[in-house]
Order: sequence, then structure tokens, then C-alpha cells
Amino acid sequence: MADSNAGLVLRGVTKRFPGVVALDGVEFQAHPGEVHALVGGNGAGKSTLMAVASGALAPDAGTVEIAGSPMRQQSPIAAREQGLAIAFQHPALLPDLTVTENLLLSVPKRLRPSFGNAQDWAREQLLVMGMDIDPAVAAGRLTLAEKQAVEICGAFACEPSVLILDEPTEPFMAAEIERLFEQVRLAAARGMTVIYISHRLPDVMALSDRLTVLRDGQVRGTFLSSEVSEQEVITRIAGREIEALFPPRPSSVGDVVMEVRDLRSDRLRGITTTLARNEVLGLAGVEGNGQRDFIRSLGGADPVTGGDVIVSGRPVDLGSPRRARRAGVVLMPQERHVEGVATVLSVKENLGVAATGQTAVAGVVRGSAENSIVAEEISRLGIKVASPESAVEHLSGGNQQKVVLGRALLSAPKVLLCDEPTQGIDVGVRSDIYHRLRSTAESGTPVVVLSSDNVELAGLCDRVLVFSQGQVVRELTGDEISDHSLTEASLTAATSARTADSSVRTRGTGLFGGVRRLLSSEQAPSAFLAIAIVLLAAVSATRSDRFLSEFNIASMLGLLAPVLFLAAGQLIVILTGGIDLSVGPLSGALVVIASFYILDGYGAGWWILGFLLMILMATGVGLANGAMVRFARVTPVVATLVTYTALQGFSLFMRDSPGGSIATSVTEALSARIGPIPWAVIVGAALLVLLEVMSRRSMMGLRLRGAGSSEHAARNRGIPVARVHLVVYLASALFTVLGALLLMAQIGVGDPTAGISYTMAAITAVVLGGASIFGGRGSFVGVLFGVVLLQLIQNTTVFLGLSQSWQYWMLGLMALGATAVYSQVRTART
Repeated sequence: MADSNAGLVLRGVTKRFPGVVALDGVEFQAHPGEVHALVGGNGAGKSTLMAVASGALAPDAGTVEIAGSPMRQQSPIAAREQGLAIAFQHPALLPDLTVTENLLLSVPKRLRPSFGNAQDWAREQLLVMGMDIDPAVAAGRLTLAEKQAVEICGAFACEPSVLILDEPTEPFMAAEIERLFEQVRLAAARGMTVIYISHRLPDVMALSDRLTVLRDGQVRGTFLSSEVSEQEVITRIAGREIEALFPPRPSSVGDVVMEVRDLRSDRLRGITTTLARNEVLGLAGVEGNGQRDFIRSLGGADPVTGGDVIVSGRPVDLGSPRRARRAGVVLMPQERHVEGVATVLSVKENLGVAATGQTAVAGVVRGSAENSIVAEEISRLGIKVASPESAVEHLSGGNQQKVVLGRALLSAPKVLLCDEPTQGIDVGVRSDIYHRLRSTAESGTPVVVLSSDNVELAGLCDRVLVFSQGQVVRELTGDEISDHSLTEASLTAATSARTADSSVRTRGTGLFGGVRRLLSSEQAPSAFLAIAIVLLAAVSATRSDRFLSEFNIASMLGLLAPVLFLAAGQLIVILTGGIDLSVGPLSGALVVIASFYILDGYGAGWWILGFLLMILMATGVGLANGAMVRFARVTPVVATLVTYTALQGFSLFMRDSPGGSIATSVTEALSARIGPIPWAVIVGAALLVLLEVMSRRSMMGLRLRGAGSSEHAARNRGIPVARVHLVVYLASALFTVLGALLLMAQIGVGDPTAGISYTMAAITAVVLGGASIFGGRGSFVGVLFGVVLLQLIQNTTVFLGLSQSWQYWMLGLMALGATAVYSQVRTART
């Protein structure tokens, strides 16, 4: 029976996935004021159990109690409001949102500051981990260690009664780990229930009061940490005896395979070293001192500015990972979800693509050979999977890491680069990985290992390079390599490294830093578009006095008015990663409907009916689009293309040619101007500015952008993704009603083909404004400038006496130029 005073109680929790029982009637409880460790092998069910506890995953059976009360609703928001916070193993950060915005989404409503105070509040929350992280930077630009720190700070910011830390120290070095442990001990001393999940047993034994072992989805025992040995825990985790964690080192190494000569980059200051056959070379140092830049540069993943790399007597082109791989230098990256595997593809597909050199004949893969090699690699690495056809996303984190390693090994490397090769891997399989890496080195392929675990480097490596400020400050070999010596060498350089980093940051402040931040922000495209608008207008004005006439300005603005509203709705959809191709035909169909009811000589009742039918039709189309995309799982392009075709067919069925004159009083009211500026343009511009503010300074706006930035992270943050997707398509359709009213005022009749071109105009304006077609990023102010530029290009070509083709040339060249500059600035390393 569970303790009524327990902070977290799970009773009879069962969870099944296709072909796998992840949790089998699990009973678990953790008390206030204790650090309770949850340990187990890869696929044991630890993360799944905590996902159930945090409301991110619904169990097939069982109950969850938080602080003595049953979980009221199975959702992350409900769990958070009830007092449970979790820092996920893979940080659930929304990459296109800033650190501040991610933290705002992390905490319950009662703890959120006003948006005006959000930056200062975020800076205060980040003090928990003591890392110098800019709260205004996009989360996607952080290092993995910084992302993990933000994830942990977000959990602490919830001021929870129950705190779950799932593999929190994997990307951290010794200083960050000690800082975290200090915070955890303080939290437990205040009465917080802390559940700590880790594969690092020395950390578990040092930090926890009690520990529970989970294996194959079942609890294998709960113990006082002081009354059980590390070896006993290892045996219970693995279900077998682990005799030797590390393989023996060779007595000598062979001839040199790789030479690195004066390798330089923005963060490397001339690295020179060699790598010999049979050797395992380690890279150590405080995070951010160049060791990760070095291994990624060797693998072609990060750019270099100078130096040479020679492998087997031949120079290596480090221009890209593909070129480095072609020369035999294969990188196993740290961030497996981003660079290591395609999670939506199967285990077989991920492993098989790396083995095509062994399985393909004349460009055709032999299925039997592929099946054999993949099965052998799965067995050799101990990947727990129901079938090779299972998608990688359904595997545990550790098993996904094994797939990354398998891909690297199947690439037949001459030099193997391993960036955190055992991150997220349990102690039993970790030993297998160490032996595999050693056997790879002894077979003639030297191995470079970057690890944040000094025990791992000391046990595995023949030689270790310690980095500080982008250069090697110490080299340890043989018996010199120990946990103590590595920690001492790394931390000795830490103070000077922080000083150097501080000076770099200082140089990035002031006017130059402000300009750089502006150029890398989502408003950068707006700045480019504004400059283009001013230049085009100036050129046209010098060529013709009529360009600035009231008539021309009024005509130009009147033509762009409908696109303002259609593009606004389009951006709302694109922010979620969707697209709405139906806005053009919908606007035309709505005008056709109006042409039967909103006519001169018809009473007000008919007019009201006409407007109501327009709104009802748009509502139906928006809900249909959203339902097809979200619930029927039809891709947005296909779903809205179907609607596009249906709407165009409807318009032609209702009117096979233009007809039905719209009431003059309606068209005049909709076309009214204030000076040369139509009031509809003023309203449209004000609406776009309002939407821009709401997207940045309201929780609704953060959820909208978050849903498109990363659906998985959005779900873990408690964003109702399905509801958001349904609402955005409805909003797009309703904005199209506003655009249709202005189109109706322009053409004055029901024309079944009038709206077709507006789909492409709206999408073009959105893309010109800097929106990402993958979702999460976009600016409503950018849309405003994009619409103006579109219309200005059409107008300018007339005044410049250019052919119509120049409209497309100018638009395309400007779009390419702005996108190229924006992308370069955005991806530039700070």
C-alpha cells in the first residue's frame, strides 16, 4: 500500500506500444524531502513511467497521485498545476522561440510574470544553473548543454512539490554537475520530492537517498542507497554480472593514420596532433572550450578557416560531413535527433543507408544482404526493438543512440569520431560499447572520443587532449590519465576560459551587437523589404511625376488591400507548419455567393443573409481543412488542394461567367478612403501590427508559434496542438472573408475566377516576410511589407517601361537576395 504522505505515487501503471510492453503494473512511490533515484537499462521503462507521471503520456492502466491527490487530468498542464515539474532527457524546448518564451511556457499560470518583466524574470530563473545564457536568444541556437540547463531551470521555476530530472547531467561537465547537485540537495532539504533518473551510477549513489531498479518494464527492487553497493545495482540493472567495464589498453600503438596540422576556425586556435592505428584518443575540457568544435570540424560538420587534415597520406576535404565521410572520416554526432538518425524511418532504413557500400550492386541494394547486415548490427549492439521495421522514434533514448553508433560503424570508417558515444546508454550496454570501440581501434581504425564523463575517458582512452580557449593546453597519456587529473586539468583552465568568453560577449554588445541581434531576429526580412520598398519607390518617383500622385497611390493601395487579410490568415497557418492553398478560390466563391444576395434593389434581410452565408461557408471550409489535416492526417498541401479544387468547381457551377452586380452602396463603403489611403488598408495594417504584438506578447501567440516549432516539444509543454491546428485553419478562412469583401468591392460582380491568383500572392508575401515554411517562425509586420512590395513591383514595372516578365524577375531576385543575407546572418556563429 502506498504511503499517504508520499509526494508521488504510481499504482499499477501499465503502458503498451506496438509489439512492446513498456510498463507492466509498475508500483512506485517517492517521499517529500528525499532524492529518489530511478535506474535501469535502456528500454527498461524509466522515461515512459515519468512521462505517465508528468501527464505527457496516458497509461493503459493504473493511477497517478501527486502530493496526495489523484491527477485530475492526464495532461502536462494539469500535472504542472498540481505541483509536478519535469526536466526531460531530451530538452523539450521550442527551437524558434526564445529562452524567455520557453521558460514562460514551462511554468504554471500563477507563476508567470508579465511580458514586460519576462526578460528579467527569465534571467533570474537561469541563475539556478549558473550558466551565462542570453534569455533573448532562440533556443535552437543553444548548445546541447545550454538547452539542458534551460530545461532544468524551467522545471525549478515551477516551484514544484515533485521534481523529475530525467538524465539531467548527460551533456554537462563536472562544474555544471556539481552545481545541479547543490540545487537538488537544497530542494530536497526544503521538502521537495526529487526523482532522479540517470545511467551514471556514481552520481546516483552520491546524490540519492533511495533508489528503485526498473528492468523490462517491471520494478526489480527499491533500496536505501547507503545499504546497496554499486556492483549490486549494476547486476540488477543488467540482469547479469558485468565483470570488466573497460577493456584493457594495448601495449603499443601502430603507425600514424591521421595528421592534423594547425587546424583553425572561429573557435579553434591552431590544433596540431596525430592519431595512430590501435589508438583511442580522448578530448576533454570545460564545455565550450573548443573540444566539440574540434571533433565536429574534423567530421566536416563545422567550418574551418585554415589548416590541413591528412588521412592515410591524402588530404581530407572538410567542407561537409559527406566530403569528410568520403575520405573515411566518420562523425557520430552528439545530437542524435538532429543529425544522427531520421527518427521517422525504421531501424533497418537508418542502418541500411550507411551500409550501401556493402549491399549495393550497380546502385541497386540487395535486400538479403541488407537484412543480414542490419540483423547482425542490431544483435551486436543489443538494440531492443520489436522488428527492424520499427520506426526509430519508438525506441528508447539509449537504443536510438545505439542506432547512431551502428550507422557510424557500418560506414566503414578509416577514422571514427565519437561525440558522446555512450550518452543515454545504461551501464551494461555501455561496457559493450567500450569493448566495441576498443575492438574497432585494434582492427586498424583509430577512434576519437569526446566525453563529458572523465571516468569514461580515463578508462577507455590511450591519450587525452585537454582543451581551453580553443587550444590544447595539456596532453595526458597512459597512467597519467585519471578522473582526478582530467578534472584538475579541465577546471584549472576554466577561470581563464570564462574570462575570455566574457570578453567575447562584451565585444558583441553595444551598437554592433545590437545591429547583429536585429539582423538575426525575425524582423530582419522586414528591414530588407522596407529598404527595397524605399529604393523602388525612389526610382519610380524620379522616372515619373505620376507615381506619387494621389490617384496612383490610392489605386495601388486599393489593389493590395485584399491580400493583406488573406496573407495574415496564411501566416497564421504557416506558423504551425501548415499551408492553406484554398484562400484564393474561397475568396472568389464568397464573392460569387454575395453576387446572389447583396444586390441593389434587395432588402436588408437579403444582404444580411448573404453576409451570413459567406461567414458560414468560410467557417465550414476552415473546419474541413483543419479536420483533414489534424484528424484525417492528410498533408496540408493535399488537403487544401482538394478544397481549392472543390471551391473552384463550386464557383463555376454557381456562375459560369461573371454576373450579379454587387450593391453600389456596399462597394462604395468598402472602397472609402482617407485621403489617398483606403480605410481598409489602415485597418489591415493595424490588424497585422496587433497580430505581431499578440504573437510575441501573449500566451496564445506563444502557443501558436510553439505548435509549429516542434510538435513533440509543444505537447510536452502542454500546448494543445490538435486544437491549435483546427483553430488556425478556421482563422485563415475567416480572414479570407475580410479579403473577399474587399475583392467584392474591387470587381463589383460575382466572378468565379477572380480569386485564383490570390493564393500565390498571399503565400509569396508571407515567405518574403521571412516566415519558415516548416513553421514556428514568421512576422506579421514582414507580411505587411511583403504585400506592399508585391504591389509596388507590379506598379514600378509600368512606370519604368519594363515588360511584365520583370515583375517576376525583380520579385525573385529580391526574395533570393534577402533570403541569402538573412540566412547567413542567422546561422553565423556568435
